Amino acid sequence: MPGRAGVSAPSALFLIVLGFVQAIWPLTMDLYLPAFPGIAESLDAPPAQVSFTLTGAFFGMAVGQLTAGPLSDRVGRMRPLVAVLGLYVVASVVCATAPTIDVLIAARVVQGIGASASAVITLAIVRDCAAGARMVRLLARLQLINGTFVVASPALGAVLLQLTDWRGLFWILVAFGAVLAAAVAIAVAPHETHAAESRSAGTVRALASDYWAMFADAGYRFPLAANTLLWAGMMGYMASSAFLFQDAYGLDPTEYALVFGGHGAVMIVGAQISARLSGRWGLQKVIGVGALGAVGSVIALAVAVFAAPAGALGAFIAPLFCFTASFGVLSPCLQASALQDHGERAGTAASVLGAATMIAGSLAAPFVASFGVSTAHPTVWFLAACALGVGGLVLWSRLPVKARVRGT
Repeated sequence: MPGRAGVSAPSALFLIVLGFVQAIWPLTMDLYLPAFPGIAESLDAPPAQVSFTLTGAFFGMAVGQLTAGPLSDRVGRMRPLVAVLGLYVVASVVCATAPTIDVLIAARVVQGIGASASAVITLAIVRDCAAGARMVRLLARLQLINGTFVVASPALGAVLLQLTDWRGLFWILVAFGAVLAAAVAIAVAPHETHAAESRSAGTVRALASDYWAMFADAGYRFPLAANTLLWAGMMGYMASSAFLFQDAYGLDPTEYALVFGGHGAVMIVGAQISARLSGRWGLQKVIGVGALGAVGSVIALAVAVFAAPAGALGAFIAPLFCFTASFGVLSPCLQASALQDHGERAGTAASVLGAATMIAGSLAAPFVASFGVSTAHPTVWFLAACALGVGGLVLWSRLPVKARVRGT
């Protein structure tokens, strides 16, 4: 097992801190969403321009994912992790004090780089410490913290806006980043998980060799593609969910927040089920079960939406929750499967996984919105197409994945 330099059996404190590091990106993306009207008024900016603060963060996240992983393969995990958390804090200070919308957008790009770089290095650290089913268990434990922030961030932002303004929300992110950087320096940084003798050479040729080795491996390509489609479907749905539940189904903001929170809770449960089953059945079998659940749930969703009356909320929510549970089962196993044979280049492999999901999410949201969100039909068709694509990829890659898992 990797982890030759430090953490063969991560302590509870080590994992808790890493869980909060992974949670930095949903907090960064979602906490300030309820403050959009206040930002527009304060900086005298049109709503469309304010939305570019979200787009800028997505762009920064893609850049951070693609650069931090390869860097950590070459110099170790801990120095880059502390550095990008410091970068995150500085960018958050600029966000909190931004005099214009243009400055805020630029600072959000840098903030996104810091947030995503932290998350991808965390994933590489987990791969350093474990492989196979054990890696799925560690990822599931991190998901307990990360998933809680996914659930709570929008509602937390709305509550905090009763006490402060949008600048106060960014000052809270400053404090969160600073405390997190200190915690990493104390509890994580002393335990370098990527030994010097295992690091990649810092050359363009070596990086190209890493990419070639990854993409030449079907055991990496297929889980990467399946995980990307899975996240595209989820992000496309999430981006339209507020309009669907509040406009098409008549929920108020509080009721919508409960539904949104329910998705996060079901996702966490799915991840814990994945962790338990992967140790008994192996990754390949759990991936097959998760894919079957995802395909079955979108078929049930399509039948419910096209056959049931427009106001049949229960018929819409139930299969969506089943899809979310399947997402929770699938994503950790797909990530573990992709990283399984690439421990020496775990940072680079994790960076491509993360960047692919960020790009897929940023493209899926406007794509679904372009077909309209007054009814659930476009969202359901998109979600069904993604889930069927995942199922097809898992079926197509079944033999190579099976052979790889047996060899671990």
